[in-house]
Amino acid sequence: MLKPVSLIIPFKSDKSEKEKLFTLLRGIPNWKEVSNEIIIINTDQKQLSFPSDIELFIKQHNINFCIFHQEGLYPGQARNIGIYNASNSLLAFLDTSTHPSNDWLSNGLHIINTNNYEGVWGKTYYQAKNFLPKIFRASTYGEKPIQTLPGSILHKSVFKKCGLFIESTRAGEDTDFMSRAKLHNVNICESEIFLNYDKLDKISFKEIIKKWYRNYFHAASMPYLRAHKDIYFYGISFLAIIIAYNWNRVFDPTGIENDFFIPNVTKISILIIFLAYLFLRGVVLPIRKGTPLKFVFPLNFIFISLMSFFLDLTKTIAFGYSKFFRT
Repeated sequence: MLKPVSLIIPFKSDKSEKEKLFTLLRGIPNWKEVSNEIIIINTDQKQLSFPSDIELFIKQHNINFCIFHQEGLYPGQARNIGIYNASNSLLAFLDTSTHPSNDWLSNGLHIINTNNYEGVWGKTYYQAKNFLPKIFRASTYGEKPIQTLPGSILHKSVFKKCGLFIESTRAGEDTDFMSRAKLHNVNICESEIFLNYDKLDKISFKEIIKKWYRNYFHAASMPYLRAHKDIYFYGISFLAIIIAYNWNRVFDPTGIENDFFIPNVTKISILIIFLAYLFLRGVVLPIRKGTPLKFVFPLNFIFISLMSFFLDLTKTIAFGYSKFFRT
């Protein structure tokens, strides 16, 4: 059954992403309710053509199928083009790496119509089968579905209240928008249905680090991140080590031990910081995000902590480089 919803999908053309887009579109006939408008924004220079079975389904169901070709757009600008050109008051957002269930759209519309909400936020579960992706997931997203823009269904009026997506950044524009919606007290609830994200198993450690650097370099200026909090954290940790290193020199300038003298204070301080980081990043945060105890222990917490360290280091470098060298 067709519903007056405009489905907006940004797309950057390459072979693998094209197949994912076709898979997504081929799944739409199985949905309980189908959007009567599909808007695809192709941000690659290559023109996009579709297999005959997809074109036939669109024609048979009289779906308004729009494709906009504009090279080099960031995701926010691509989504804004979809919003500008949507003919419906309800907008749904997906991307090619998030796969909805057959009742995703019908469930979201039911929630909105029944409770008079202005929208429903999407939720995404990050799939991982291999060891490295599981460690990465435990260090970042966790195993609980998290709130995401993909999977969201929103009234156009929400964008009049909060503004459109920021167009000048490669990453973070979606979280920035969700933060603004919360700031404006927009009446949006969380979906009961989650999407599945399937790209983690196909990413290497090098690609993870590159993606983390790229995302946080571009998102560093976003208000929601408040990057200085992270910088303060690392700055305070560094300061604590410096103070610890000079503690005995300050309180024992004569070289005679007194009540303030602490033997091996530098080693003790570094060990305390190390153990605290290991416990927080390797145990506490992964468990809070849904990682099972049986995966964290007996040894994986060490690998999770190492992955977290490299990600935190990459994030700090990205913040610092963006602050001092980005033009």
